[in-house]
Amino acid sequence: MGLIDRYIIRAVLTPLMMALGVAAMLLMLEQMLRLFDFVLAEKGPVDVVWRMLANLVPYYLGLALPLGAFLGVLLAFRSLSMSSELDALNSSGASFGRLMRPVYGLMLALMVADFILVSYAQPYGSYRYQEIRFDVVSGAFGIRIPQGEFIDITDKATIRLGSVNPETREARDIFLEMREETGARAVITAQYGSISTTPDITRLLLKLQTGRQILVGASAADIKTLNFESFDLEIALPMSEVFRPRGGSADEATFSEVLALLRTDELRGTPLWHEYQASFHWRLIHPITFLVMPILAIATGVTGRRRESALQPIIGVAILIIYHELLEEWGTVVASKGQLSPYVSMWGLLFLFTCVSVVLYLGSIDRARLARVMGRRDDETIRVVTESSLEPDEATRLQSTAP
Repeated sequence: MGLIDRYIIRAVLTPLMMALGVAAMLLMLEQMLRLFDFVLAEKGPVDVVWRMLANLVPYYLGLALPLGAFLGVLLAFRSLSMSSELDALNSSGASFGRLMRPVYGLMLALMVADFILVSYAQPYGSYRYQEIRFDVVSGAFGIRIPQGEFIDITDKATIRLGSVNPETREARDIFLEMREETGARAVITAQYGSISTTPDITRLLLKLQTGRQILVGASAADIKTLNFESFDLEIALPMSEVFRPRGGSADEATFSEVLALLRTDELRGTPLWHEYQASFHWRLIHPITFLVMPILAIATGVTGRRRESALQPIIGVAILIIYHELLEEWGTVVASKGQLSPYVSMWGLLFLFTCVSVVLYLGSIDRARLARVMGRRDDETIRVVTESSLEPDEATRLQSTAP
């Protein structure tokens, strides 16, 4: 890489990383608040929120990476044009095509990263996120016992907690009834105690303090009573439900798996065929868009010092957002339903986006050249000649030729 290449890369990378970081944090902040509300409502452990967010990182990076790359190129070339560095580079013989060479080198690297994100990282992240969500709802992270209600934790055990301290997890006014197949029962009451589970959520651990145990035999006459100061008890819990295997939808299948399914006749003629076909084309179009974004970014970013426009970057960002929204909310949807071919609804949008970007790029190049020419004319020095500054012979000659 030459000096110009390194300079352009540094100019693009700084705003790219800043825009990528800000966009990703803003997107994840909203989701983090929703996850906190969900986990707390389900009485799950708070640390699960960070595990769920970690599995959403590939999804939000896939959203923020195109916008970050676009803003990086746009802001870099806008800064170069407003500081006249772009004019100096062009005057030295470096055309726009030459200046875009390092930009496209960077875009190719981002294309590879984006392809890995949408084709492999996102499917695994999406499945793992749904699995953790299922575990929270099903109680796999710990049994949930509401306060003041009689809950059947198993077919043979019923428990009631009067109150639970959310900080210490200590329960008060505990009632527990255990039943046997012979008809015998054991009723236990305690003033307070701690309740937990084994790490594999197979047994409920009770450490009760200051209570009474009543043993009732098969006949009502057989009753025994036991007062205790401390009593430890374990209750076997039923096995929790197992989450479904990965691949229930096209979003959870990797690119290789989608391609393998499309090559077989297993899905042909079924609704899933169109869904997997749309997913296959989307995972190709999403990285390819990185080849078009620098054209639009330069078209809406290059400006002149004398004709500075704050509207151009807004127009560029709006075009990019509209394109992505149409691609995901319309093009992919109608292709997955089989209403339109993906070559029309998805590749057609990419072609239209490319045409708009090229037209704006050519117009921007023409405006930049015109602004450079006008700037040279404004900077030209006007020389005023008077007779007193001329030699006598030259003054006589000028007078003889004057009309």
